[in-house]
Amino acid sequence: MAESLSPSQAQALFDILTHHETYNEVQAFEYPNAISSYGPPFQDDDGLVSTSPLLQGLLSRFVLTLPGLKNVSSDFWNHRVLELLKKFAVAELSQSYDRGILSLRKTLATACSALIEYLGRGVFGGLPKQLPEKKQTEYDTSKPQDAIDAWNDFLQLLVYDDMIDELFDKAKETDSLEGHSHLVQAAHEHLVISLASFAHYILVLNPEGQSLLTVIENVHKLVPYTIMRQTLKVGNVATMVSGMMKLLLAKMSMGSLTNWIGWSADADEGMNLLQTIVSQVIGWDVKALKARATKLEKSKDAPSKEQFEALREYLSRSREEHEQCRAQSQQQPLPLVGLILATSAASAELSEEQEKLALEYVNIQFAIHDREAIANVLCHHQPDHLTQAIRDGVSAYDPLIRQIHNAVDLSGTLSDFEAFLTDLIKITKSQTTSGSSTKQGDKPSSLSVEDYASLIRKHIKSSHKFLHQVAKNGPEITQWFRDYAHHAASHFRTRDPAPKPGDHPAAGSMTTTLQSLVSQLSAQDRTAVLSELDARASYLQALAQASDARLSAVIANTSATSFGPGTYLARWQALLDATPITPLTTRSGTVRYGRDLDVKEASKVYEAMKAAGHGKVGDEEQEKVAVERADGAVRSGQPEVPPVARTVELLGGKFRDVLAGVGRREGDVG
Repeated sequence: MAESLSPSQAQALFDILTHHETYNEVQAFEYPNAISSYGPPFQDDDGLVSTSPLLQGLLSRFVLTLPGLKNVSSDFWNHRVLELLKKFAVAELSQSYDRGILSLRKTLATACSALIEYLGRGVFGGLPKQLPEKKQTEYDTSKPQDAIDAWNDFLQLLVYDDMIDELFDKAKETDSLEGHSHLVQAAHEHLVISLASFAHYILVLNPEGQSLLTVIENVHKLVPYTIMRQTLKVGNVATMVSGMMKLLLAKMSMGSLTNWIGWSADADEGMNLLQTIVSQVIGWDVKALKARATKLEKSKDAPSKEQFEALREYLSRSREEHEQCRAQSQQQPLPLVGLILATSAASAELSEEQEKLALEYVNIQFAIHDREAIANVLCHHQPDHLTQAIRDGVSAYDPLIRQIHNAVDLSGTLSDFEAFLTDLIKITKSQTTSGSSTKQGDKPSSLSVEDYASLIRKHIKSSHKFLHQVAKNGPEITQWFRDYAHHAASHFRTRDPAPKPGDHPAAGSMTTTLQSLVSQLSAQDRTAVLSELDARASYLQALAQASDARLSAVIANTSATSFGPGTYLARWQALLDATPITPLTTRSGTVRYGRDLDVKEASKVYEAMKAAGHGKVGDEEQEKVAVERADGAVRSGQPEVPPVARTVELLGGKFRDVLAGVGRREGDVG
């Protein structure tokens, strides 16, 4: 009989399999068939086995049961959203491998995956019951260990006790955090620091942060806050909703008129305000990218016109040709640009400098292609699924909108949100400004996690005020969300006996299943898997310790913390680090990865060029210094991720079958 998994091995195995399954399912949305075989709510066939069992299970449990959204028409999912997702998949947005950088889309996709995997483990493994022994008055927000303990105890009370009702009742009484128990205050502090760490990581440490900030700032400039505030002040809710819909979604064009009369079908109706904002922001990016492409074409020692033409032509090749070229580049390994030219009529001869220019040119062409494809799907496609999806959503949420309009000053809430975004942009841009003016040889100043924590503490009071107004003045909508919170929490409960104090929780409800999967392996395979599990268990322990140490540093606030706490950030970084990237030159001859410094430097320089808006790279050395500093902050004190390829190879497919079976047995809960 096979030896049983130890609790730490079971936890490590569950961690590995959920981590890789989640990311595989997220990546699968690059292909049209992923959404076609997703299952409910996109397909009504209850017998269909979903190819994305983890994502589909979470969607069914938490999204489809949301107040308002659960009342949306079936067309919203299986026609509007389904068609939008299919159009994005058919557009074949670019891969980081082909572009030679870590793109913003890759950054956001990995961020979502790293977050979703936690929900997946919570739902399929459950939260082992370990109710706190401390009283709620025994927590101190100034003590790091109390903040850590408070968060874990807070989750226990949410799932297994009356914390949900306590939060709703207190929110009705007061908008002051001090009115809540010491436990809630300490857990709140943990949440603030976690949010600050996320904001700091994606806006400061990540090479794509500057690009994301530019997008946020451009959208922020274009949103008509003043007109929206005036509309939200209208007393009659039906008039207010109608006014907002006209402001954001109305189209005034000949195409919209002829379609309405019936003289035409699916004629281009132009764009509404929302689509105009999207199109304008994308247009600014495309303009900067085209300017850079022109500079590359005219640069000294550039590839020939025929070679540039061949590189542009590559984008129009089929998905199959792209995948074949990518696979060949990884196997040999050779720069992708060399293989593109070798399979075209143009000469494949390039100097090392020309290979670098060619890769940058391909990157820019893919970036232009992606933005134009996104604009086409969201702003120019007929029929206009985006606008109709928003209308369907507003219709379903009409009862909630009426309740909130009567309970809350929505105009003031919008002003609070505008003020938060303004401060967020201002504080993040302060680093860019100070960094660009740094004298040669000096280290540019950098924002810390504490800076973002202070920003969030300043503005989170607006959220407290909003929740208090809803809970006090909207009893019906408050009850809807109270019921939803109880329903959501129930999915994290486990029927397994509570572990004894000090015992390892293992993999919760999945422990027996995982033990069965491992026991079916051959002795040789089992030995290989157990070795990887032991290494992973040590890694998880070191990861938690490093995160707790950084949390303590932020709470102590005695120095600037350059990389915030949160094991989530480390998992996110691990996904980015493992992203394969084309070799830079023929001479280098190795496939690079997201963890390589030259990939991060190329990403940072590219994003800085885009943010500048005129196709110029700017101070390239300054950008590289910033990347090196950020990389050092991320790596400092972080354990190395051990390899788990054999475990994923042997058990990944079986684990997916297990999740699909859970979904079928539970009838896609919701």
